[in-house]
Order: sequence, then structure tokens, then C-alpha cells
Amino acid sequence: FNVHRRPTDVAYTMVNIYPDDNAPEKHRYIKVQCMHCNDPACASACIVGAFRKTEKGPVTYDAWKCMGCRYCMVACPFQIPAYEYKNALTPQVRKCTFCVERITSEGKKPACVEICPNEALTFGTRRQLLELAHERIKQMPERYFDHVYGEYEVGGTSWMYLASTDFSQTELPKLDSRPIPETTESIQHGVFKSFVPPIALYGLLALATHSLKKKDGDHDERS
Repeated sequence: FNVHRRPTDVAYTMVNIYPDDNAPEKHRYIKVQCMHCNDPACASACIVGAFRKTEKGPVTYDAWKCMGCRYCMVACPFQIPAYEYKNALTPQVRKCTFCVERITSEGKKPACVEICPNEALTFGTRRQLLELAHERIKQMPERYFDHVYGEYEVGGTSWMYLASTDFSQTELPKLDSRPIPETTESIQHGVFKSFVPPIALYGLLALATHSLKKKDGDHDERS
């Protein structure tokens, strides 16, 4: 707990501990997982459409479409997606699935919400959760800091947090309300419009690599 960890390819969620400087005997615990953004940067960065935001909230991943470029890992402002580097044959990107099958096909809550003994996690529609969060802040201002993390950050997220302190005292990133894709897509589209599409870039790269290998081979033969 004392090391602030991020999810891995085998652990989709982590719980980190944050000591309270004003009360050393108290600690805050923060669960870290995919935030399932309303406008996910991972989906915007993926050039094959392996990530998709669903109506129910989860951002899903299609391993059959994934080409392993890992642009999603670079794009995520929360540094969540993990890669199966130890899987040499069929590596995939891994992250919290929001228990999409449970909440869509089976009508259940996510497993972490259902198993939490202290009911620190709550599941419902985004509107319901925001109403509940702001009501708790209003009713117990001495307990909750007046900020629902995830309400506006990067355009809003499906996972949101309440805490007793300013979130700047945690490792949750400080982000503005503008969705990441609004910036990245304008840059990408400008680059592709002015130059060449990604497939052509890969083709040029392959051709250049082949030419370099051929020259090296010719050089070796002459040596």
C-alpha cells in the first residue's frame, strides 16, 4: 500500500494509501482503475477502433482489432492501460472492463462494488451518482471536500471520487475539463491532411528499412 501503484496486465485495479498529514493515525485509500471517460483518449488514439465507449458507460476493448501499437497507453491521461509484455505470441492491452458483461447482460453491479464490505463504492447512472455526491457534500461539508473528481475532468468520467481532502494531495492527475481527443484529433487530422495517411507512413518506413538492410548486405558482401 505504501507504494503508489498503477494497474497491471494481471491486476486491473489497485488500492493506494495516502497518509493524512494533519492526522497521522488516519489514512486515505484510493482505488485506481480505468476511469471509463465519456470521451476516451484511448479510443481516439486507436487507429483500428479497438476501444469503444458504450451507452452503459464502459469503455470496451476488442482484442481481435488490436494491432499492438500501444498508442492507447500513451494517450491515457490516467496512465491506465497495461500491456502483456510477457506474452510473446498473443499480447493484448489490459484494463478494467467495468464488468461489462455483469452490468449489461446479467443486470448486476460491478464485482468490486458488490464485494466492498464498507460500501465505499456505489453503482448507478452518472446522473444519480452526481446527485448523490453533491448531496453528501452539502449534508456533510466537514467530511467531504467540495469537489467531485471526474465530474468535469477531461470531459467527465464514469468513475468518480469523493474525498475528505483536496485531490491535489493525491496522485490523481490535475486535469481541465476539455476532453483529450479535442486536442489530439485536431493535431492528428492536421498532420494527415498536410502529409500522408498512416498506412502510407508505415509503407514508407518498411521501404526505408528494407533499403537500409539491402545496403548493409551489399556492404558486407564487398567487405
